[in-house]
Amino acid sequence: MLDDYVQQWSAIQSVRAADMAFDDVFMTYFSLTGEADELDVEGYLAGLVVLPTVERNLVAHAINELLDHTGSTADGAHYSDEDATCASGYRDYLRTLTLSPDGYDFSAPPVGDHSTSTPAGTGPDTSLDSARGDEENADLDEAEFRRCEALHETGLLETGAEERFDRITRQAREHFGVSSASIALITRDRQVIKSVVGPIGQDLPRDVALCARTIEKNRTLVIPDASADPGWRDHPLVAAGPRIRFYAGHPLCTAGGWRIGTLCLIDDRPRIFTEDDERMLRRFTAQVQLELWV
Repeated sequence: MLDDYVQQWSAIQSVRAADMAFDDVFMTYFSLTGEADELDVEGYLAGLVVLPTVERNLVAHAINELLDHTGSTADGAHYSDEDATCASGYRDYLRTLTLSPDGYDFSAPPVGDHSTSTPAGTGPDTSLDSARGDEENADLDEAEFRRCEALHETGLLETGAEERFDRITRQAREHFGVSSASIALITRDRQVIKSVVGPIGQDLPRDVALCARTIEKNRTLVIPDASADPGWRDHPLVAAGPRIRFYAGHPLCTAGGWRIGTLCLIDDRPRIFTEDDERMLRRFTAQVQLELWV
């Protein structure tokens, strides 16, 4: 079984190598009875979301059909497993994947996604729990080291403000009508603002930054009214400082799946944020991520 991120990376590389138009990929995928909508497929090919296995294989098949139709010599998109590969009829398009230790580790688990469980039939054992806890902490430390390493490899921390990112934050602020939109990068101990449009958005210690909470999970974090939320009303950025009331942020990931920052929206007034709004935020995040991956 191919790792989700490796399969996703394979699809993205094939699309880029063949210079495929997204509309062509989606229409071919749709003709194969794909069930994901256009935004989800676009997000998948931007590295923003991971589709279910069946849909990933249909996207791969759509890409490979287009390669076949156009006579492109680009490498094909890989399927999830050997059975799907054999059934596709496109085995000859697929180059053997070799993950270089000097490149991205596409199978690396994103920070915050580690979990453990106790084997059935065993009782509490303090010494085992202690050893397991030490091992978990070591794993988390290693994951955080690799996450920060992936961030530094992007070069984004050294390049300062860039118009290609400022353009997207301007568009996001205008679309949602919020006071501020920003792109934040999360280092080991700080939030570093890569792009900000509006009065709210600054470099902060990591333990204070809302965006540091956003990267903990692969989902959109939405706080409609922070002053009325028991989990947020005493936060220093809510109770004092800029007195943030509304926040919505979505993680930015490297090609290896490491969550290194966010695109976020901030307002000094409470707001309702619908599912359609979340989809649009994901679309803007996909634009940032395309710039990041390129």
